Amino acid sequence: MDEFNEEIKDDSEKKDNEIPPEDEVNELSMETTDETIEEINETEISDDKNTSLISDSVETDKELIARQVKDYHKNLIEASLYVSGRSLSIEELNTRLEIPKKEVEELINELAFEYLERSTALVINKVGEDFQMALRTEFIEKVSKFAKGGAIAERYLRTLTVIALKQPILKSLVIKLRGSGAYEHVKYLLDNDLIFAIKKGRSHELTTTDKYAEMFGLPKNKEEMKRIMVSQLGLDNIASDDNKDNDINSD
Repeated sequence: MDEFNEEIKDDSEKKDNEIPPEDEVNELSMETTDETIEEINETEISDDKNTSLISDSVETDKELIARQVKDYHKNLIEASLYVSGRSLSIEELNTRLEIPKKEVEELINELAFEYLERSTALVINKVGEDFQMALRTEFIEKVSKFAKGGAIAERYLRTLTVIALKQPILKSLVIKLRGSGAYEHVKYLLDNDLIFAIKKGRSHELTTTDKYAEMFGLPKNKEEMKRIMVSQLGLDNIASDDNKDNDINSD
């Protein structure tokens, strides 16, 4: 009997030894809770990062698409100016291309600035409230042989340039500036419908025609035409720039 009791006592002591003290249990429980909370926090942070990355990716895609659409619209406007061969208004581009008016205005101004910055023979001129793609004036003489209507000899082009820059100009003044050979030049230009002649006293007043403007991509409005030619040729003042006149007027 005593032996049996001793065995029971030993078993009880073993069980007591196996059960950790209450303090240890509480400490273990707290550690487990802390680890769980940390894991949850890490998961939430990871989820936040993933959400942010997805959001950034979506935003980047939207910006890329917007830029592509803008470039496409700008190219459409450029192509329209190229094929039209005339000046186009903001309203016409807006209606025909179905691009918002405000965007057309923004893009066409960007294009005009880009052409000024490029090393190119073309330029986009503002003609009143319209815009037109044109050839830079300094290239007109060299490439005239390729223009619609056939080649124009340099001597005729020089006389034509004087008339365009100073129009309306009396034929007598053209002869004085270009020499006696200008009689034949004026006749050639009249025969080819590049200038008009209106009787003024004992002489004739000469001006350019729409055909001249269309041939070289210049505005048909005479004042706009002169302004653009003066700008492209680097003339500050036509009347006072004697050196440039001498250069233009020499054969």
